[in-house]
Amino acid sequence: MNNILQGIIQSEEEASRIENEAKQQASMILAEARKNASEIMEKSLLEGDALTEELLQNARDEAVEEINSQTESKKSAQEQIRLKSKERLEKAAEYIVGRIVN
Repeated sequence: MNNILQGIIQSEEEASRIENEAKQQASMILAEARKNASEIMEKSLLEGDALTEELLQNARDEAVEEINSQTESKKSAQEQIRLKSKERLEKAAEYIVGRIVN
């Protein structure tokens, strides 16, 4: 009978030891999972920051290109206005000279 009780006690102790080992392993797995999740989150944030910066730089570049394009268009329009004004001024001068001479 004593052997049976001793066997039961040993079985319970073994079960307790196995349970404790399982808890330790579960804790280690959980800690590793948390660490991995933290690393993934940090990596995602860094990638997000890099992507945001890239998108902002692209938008800035496009804005500069648009401003340059508009500046060229304005310069071209101003040059056309100057040429037409000069042409009209010359025609007006010819008209006035023609009126005075005739």
